Amino acid sequence: MNPRDLSRPHVWEPSKDVSGSRTLLLLHGSGADEFDLLPLGRALDPNANLLSPRGLRKSDGANRFFKLLEQDTYDEKEVIDNSAELADFLWAASGEYGFNPDNVYAVGFSNGANASTSLLLLQPDSVQGVVAFGNNKVFEDTPFKKGLPDLTGKRVWLANGAIDEYSPQYRVDKLIAEFRQLGAQVEFLLHPGGHTISKDHVQQIRRELS
Repeated sequence: MNPRDLSRPHVWEPSKDVSGSRTLLLLHGSGADEFDLLPLGRALDPNANLLSPRGLRKSDGANRFFKLLEQDTYDEKEVIDNSAELADFLWAASGEYGFNPDNVYAVGFSNGANASTSLLLLQPDSVQGVVAFGNNKVFEDTPFKKGLPDLTGKRVWLANGAIDEYSPQYRVDKLIAEFRQLGAQVEFLLHPGGHTISKDHVQQIRRELS
């Protein structure tokens, strides 16, 4: 299986207007698969193309996009490799399925949320924005290989729970500051619960996406 082509397990659900519609790249959480976030994608944008790949790393038998080594510590090489693989996968998929590669938003939960924000930071040309639920800051110092990216015009929604132990606020604050320093438009949403997705947040982001 080559993660840089279309051989990785994935789901493609096209809209009626494939080339003219937004495409949502759906990145699932730990232990889920490529089917998990399809209802979320439809709830966020019922007119979008949905492209949902499976995370190819295994940790304790669970599908992930990269490993969590310990609390708030990630396998940074896997994060970098995954971001490159997802960017290549998007490029191959746009050629195969005919969607506009310049109108893609990454949508993720938990491990997939961290994958989505890392994708925007490390491969900024691959997505126009990010919707991240239950996210964290993966890197202490993001390894920009080609200098600081210009994220002007990119949109970021970060939607977390106030008592989510996987998303400590001080780290999320650093991520928000980093995105804003790079020019992205960031909106931070907070619900009172834990590591879950708020329906109110989904509805608000849906309105703002439309």
